[in-house]
Amino acid sequence: MQFDPSMSIITPVTQLLGINHPILLAPMAYVADGRLVAAVDAAGGFGILGGGYGEEKWLLRELDLLDRSKARFGVGFITWRLAKQPRLLDLVLERRPAAVMLSVGSQAPFIDRIKRTAAIVICQVQSVALAKEAVAAGAEILVAQGAEAGGHGVTRGLVSLVPEIVDALGGRKPVVAAGGIADGRGLAAALMLGAAGVLMGTRFYATQEAAAAQGAKERIRETTGDDTLRRVLPRTAVIAGEAVGLIHDIPSAQDVIERVVREASALITQWPSKTPA
Repeated sequence: MQFDPSMSIITPVTQLLGINHPILLAPMAYVADGRLVAAVDAAGGFGILGGGYGEEKWLLRELDLLDRSKARFGVGFITWRLAKQPRLLDLVLERRPAAVMLSVGSQAPFIDRIKRTAAIVICQVQSVALAKEAVAAGAEILVAQGAEAGGHGVTRGLVSLVPEIVDALGGRKPVVAAGGIADGRGLAAALMLGAAGVLMGTRFYATQEAAAAQGAKERIRETTGDDTLRRVLPRTAVIAGEAVGLIHDIPSAQDVIERVVREASALITQWPSKTPA
């Protein structure tokens, strides 16, 4: 089946970020580099550069690449690390990103600075309390991160966390689901839970453009969700979430996005006909 660009799924997130598909690239440190971000942008998603650990030389190099590519992009920070190097936010804002994503730590001190540049503030949260706190501070998009994710600071399962946050906010801000999502079934399920899009890390880790060793990509492709565990490991570790069990190839970022949208669109369209009378 050929990909039909008209299959775009329109949500508050696609409208707010000006993208064709409600799929965001997680800002994986050193893996979500300028090349991968640009590829996601070209495919109609929203790429977020992994500024996480605050490596200034790496960050500036990748921002230069994005300037040359003319891609629309976001930059993500681990907030408690950004607090130790606040000047990095100024360096990023000078490049006029479409959005800045903050996760783990107090986000409030940075939000006003970001919004003054017209960049959209995305805050990743792991509980209802954190969601309310982020909205009160000025967040415009929330990422609800479930325990299935490969990133930092998760405590709750995604299936109950997303609708609970959606209900608590009463539709005031769009919510993006993150954790264990790697295909169209995940996107369709997230939309049914009330999310307005998905943020994927592990699925994009195992793509041709990702800035990761081929061996790490193959490890993701070959393993299952049962093989994952959450503990402190050397940085040399492969950091991936439970979605590994849904990944069986290493395609391009464009192939990933087209496949996810195609599958989700088909499921959403077919669902009424599959519902028992």
